Amino acid sequence: MAAVPVDLLDRIRELERQVRQLAGRSQIRPAMNQVSKGDVRIGEGGTLGVYAPNGAQILGVGRWPNGEYGLHLGRQNGTSALTIRVGNDDAIPQPLRLWDAKGTEIWADDVRTGGIAFPYLGLLPPQASSPTLWPRTSNSDFSLIAQSFNSIWQPKIRLFMHTAADNGTSGEVRVLVGGKVWGPTVKVGDVFDYVGFTGADPGSLVEITVEARRTSGTGSVYAQPKMLYGRET
Repeated sequence: MAAVPVDLLDRIRELERQVRQLAGRSQIRPAMNQVSKGDVRIGEGGTLGVYAPNGAQILGVGRWPNGEYGLHLGRQNGTSALTIRVGNDDAIPQPLRLWDAKGTEIWADDVRTGGIAFPYLGLLPPQASSPTLWPRTSNSDFSLIAQSFNSIWQPKIRLFMHTAADNGTSGEVRVLVGGKVWGPTVKVGDVFDYVGFTGADPGSLVEITVEARRTSGTGSVYAQPKMLYGRET
């Protein structure tokens, strides 16, 4: 048998080394669940979805069945937390919406002109500056002197109110929310300034009333709300 040339054996050994090297590199490539460089592009009507073990969609980005492209962030129980989509085929910019854990829409931006679209926030109208023009009573029992109805969107509210009385007259002022006494009963001349829970569900309509009574003297007792707004827990 003819001898194999030495240079051919060297070439075979070199090829074997290169094959082993390539095989080793194939085992150390980056994991397929990581992106080291560049972008991830989902096109042609594709979507990206993340689902909890119970099947609830936690994240949805991409094309929806109606042809719209949008975003959905949810809780693991399936309720929405944040969405950027219209939900129909209306040709308007997509609003950003926030949802509470009960599924109530608690905030949305105004996509037509900017600012907040929802919820509606009440603004206090200008008030009389002279106490003689304020709501008043001369009754010795608590009597209604002021009333308002408010759409409540936060768990607490703050009410700031001035009180007064005619010379030689004393009295008390209190506030009721939803028909129940809310906050302290103050002596006239003191400021009513209280922050507390309303016990109302978001979006519900709540009655806020001011009652006053005369405890001594012959004049009138006065009260005038000066500030009212919602507060967080």
